[in-house]
Amino acid sequence: MACLLIAATGAFSKQPQPQRDSPTIRAEARVVTVNVAAVNAKGEPVRDLAEDNFSIFDDRQPQQIAFFSAFDSGRPVRVISRKIPDTYTNIPPRDSAPPGATILLFDTLNSRWESQGYGLQHVRSFLRQIQPGDHLGIYILGEDLQLAHDFRSDSSALIAAIARYDETHSHSQVAKRAAGRPGDLVLDRFLAGKYNRLRFIGRVPTTPAYNADKGAIAAQLTTAYLELIGRQLSSVAGRKTLVWITDGIGAMTYFEDSDLDTFLLRWRGQAGLNLPQMPSYIRGPDVERLIRLMNGAGIAVYTVDARGLETEDLDFRNTNPLTSLGSNTDPVENLISRIPEPNSSLIGLAERTGGRAFYNRNDLETGIRRALDDSRFTYSLAYYPDHNQWKGEWRKIEVKVNRPGVTVLARGGYFALPDPLPVPPKDRFAFFGQIAASPIDSTMLPVTVHLAASGKPQAAQLHAQVHLEPASMLARQENGRWSGQFELMFMQIGPKNKLLDATHKDVDADLDAAEYAKVSQQGWDLLADLKFMPAAQQLCVILHDKSSDSVGSVHIPLASYAAASASH
Repeated sequence: MACLLIAATGAFSKQPQPQRDSPTIRAEARVVTVNVAAVNAKGEPVRDLAEDNFSIFDDRQPQQIAFFSAFDSGRPVRVISRKIPDTYTNIPPRDSAPPGATILLFDTLNSRWESQGYGLQHVRSFLRQIQPGDHLGIYILGEDLQLAHDFRSDSSALIAAIARYDETHSHSQVAKRAAGRPGDLVLDRFLAGKYNRLRFIGRVPTTPAYNADKGAIAAQLTTAYLELIGRQLSSVAGRKTLVWITDGIGAMTYFEDSDLDTFLLRWRGQAGLNLPQMPSYIRGPDVERLIRLMNGAGIAVYTVDARGLETEDLDFRNTNPLTSLGSNTDPVENLISRIPEPNSSLIGLAERTGGRAFYNRNDLETGIRRALDDSRFTYSLAYYPDHNQWKGEWRKIEVKVNRPGVTVLARGGYFALPDPLPVPPKDRFAFFGQIAASPIDSTMLPVTVHLAASGKPQAAQLHAQVHLEPASMLARQENGRWSGQFELMFMQIGPKNKLLDATHKDVDADLDAAEYAKVSQQGWDLLADLKFMPAAQQLCVILHDKSSDSVGSVHIPLASYAAASASH
């Protein structure tokens, strides 16, 4: 399990702000964005639809489309490199990747051992058919979240990796040459099944208490890592697709049509019910944050059941009456009750988010390919809901196209959540630790860091200049002034995700109209001098908006700065 061990903490002093007695007015308009894939009878994308071809309904009430755009993820990519030395950012370069993102999430945390092996076999089959222009991220969900391939990169590394795997396992002279060929360590280990793991349930010996504890940890990790993926994809334009290869979805098992609404109400104390025996309700803030991220990011989930085709042996080959289904019974008696059923949670999750569910079939690679094909050309529709009912209930979205023969895929609705409840101060370090331990950056808030090192090895320092674009965080307006509260966290991380130092800065912004116009155009630069920890391998800079819990993060490797301080 990824963890951060706190060894030291430093803090900047917080600048006091004048107290105001008048109420604060939050100027915010709620918008719902729906990403739509439109396909013809052959499953091919329909590329020539206009805004007036679409109609959108919120709980059966027609809505006016406020924003409309089309995204072609199959267009040629013109890579523009503008990397400035010692400057790191979570803002992707312009035209560096097509709009949209497809993530393959291979689940070893919630899936059985045999399902992992079967699912990986079909992932390899899919990669043998991948096209050079495909953009596919591969993440491995286990006790850690592993990044095997970045979705912003083309498929050349995937094509090379599956070729290395096939050559290595060909039992020929070619295999001997391939064994010594350099490659991508994480990707090669993934294809070889090195990340597959025995699930906690079913190990010997175990007890119900052990399984319950391990199940709670697995549910917590599943929710946390889905949050990380949602934060990374939230700023990506176009359709965001998560292909989840699993035979069960852990914490999401409770997210069915009838009980998730009740779940939110129970946690908020609006239903007057108390069910302490349900451990998932204890994680109410985490689950609500996850739902909010999925709603906001508009991620379509394609669930691929890693069990493949599930059948039942009719026992006709068993001629021993003592071990057959029964000497006086028909072999097909009670057959219906013995046939494995598809996982309803996998199907429901796909339907809710605008994806597809693939189950009871042996061509799992078809589900992965269909997810990629569905995202090649998509449309984005946005509207301002007019219901003014933000109490957490599920509201159904329906998208229609006035052209015969066109089928649309769009998320089935959203939870009309009220304003977010910020992370309590006592939980902040766990919240930041989760982000710092992640192999992926959060892009909800743009962050750019220029870094330099100075001093002798025993007293080396890191000098960070952090450039922010705070206009989106200055959401409260009163009497011609804009205000907001956010914070910066600098975390130096050593081997095995050990936190060596954490330096924190609180920023209370209170700007007049002229100051607000200036920072909106030019951004805001904040400086920090950090004591360089000798064993630090990475610096994670996190920007957190306290009012909305939006997060931006940048991970910076420190090897070159350690060498520079040593040369000094």
